[in-house]
Amino acid sequence: MSDHEKMSAKTHKEEVQHNLLLSIRAARNRLFVCFWTFPVYVYAVTQLLNSGSSSTVIMYSYMLLYAFFGISASVKRCPECHEQFFVKRFFLNPFRSQCAHCGLSFKHL
Repeated sequence: MSDHEKMSAKTHKEEVQHNLLLSIRAARNRLFVCFWTFPVYVYAVTQLLNSGSSSTVIMYSYMLLYAFFGISASVKRCPECHEQFFVKRFFLNPFRSQCAHCGLSFKHL
């Protein structure tokens, strides 16, 4: 294998790793959007309940969206060690900016 092929393979691996880390960070950001918009959700549900309207649709929608984003973040795998990026044992910790197992970080992205 020539030096050019080795550099090309290394560059490809770094590009794949970079793209995977971007998708991991995007999954975490989507979960944080749900987390930070919780006060808006509470306000909307309160307004619906005060007006006598049903809040079932908005409640189920928000819970499903939050569950979907949580599951999406929890199943993301580290490109280095292939373990779950945000999960050490049983619990999701989206506040991490590095892999729970090998310490690979996406702070530099």
